[in-house]
Amino acid sequence: MNDRSKVAQVRIAVVCAVLVLCGAGCGPPRAAPQNLSLIASLRTALSAQNQEWLEQNVKILEQRRDAGQVSDQELAEFQSIVDKARAGQWKEAEAQAIAFQKAQRPTREQVERVARTRS
Repeated sequence: MNDRSKVAQVRIAVVCAVLVLCGAGCGPPRAAPQNLSLIASLRTALSAQNQEWLEQNVKILEQRRDAGQVSDQELAEFQSIVDKARAGQWKEAEAQAIAFQKAQRPTREQVERVARTRS
C-alpha cells in the first residue's frame, strides 16, 4: 500500500469517527422516566400559552432538580424551552418540547411492563 492510500484511509477513518461522535451527541437528551410526564405537562402549558401553567412546571422542575432527579442535560433542555416561552416564543418553545418528547425511548423496564400486560 502506498502513502497516498494510507493517508486516504486515515482521512476516511477520521471523518467516520467525527460523524459517529457528532451523531451520538446530537438532538435532545434522554429524560429520566419520572420526567416524561413533565415534558407532557410542559407541552400542554406551551400549547395553551398559559404562563401560570408554565411557572407550575418550572416549580416542579426546580423541586426535581433539588432532589437530584433531573440530569444536567435534561435541566439544560427544559431551561432552554422555558426561556423561549418566557421570551414570548411560545411556538418555538412548543416545537422544541415536541422534539424533546419525540426523542425519548422506552426503558427496558417499560418495555417489559407492556409485554407483561399483553400476555
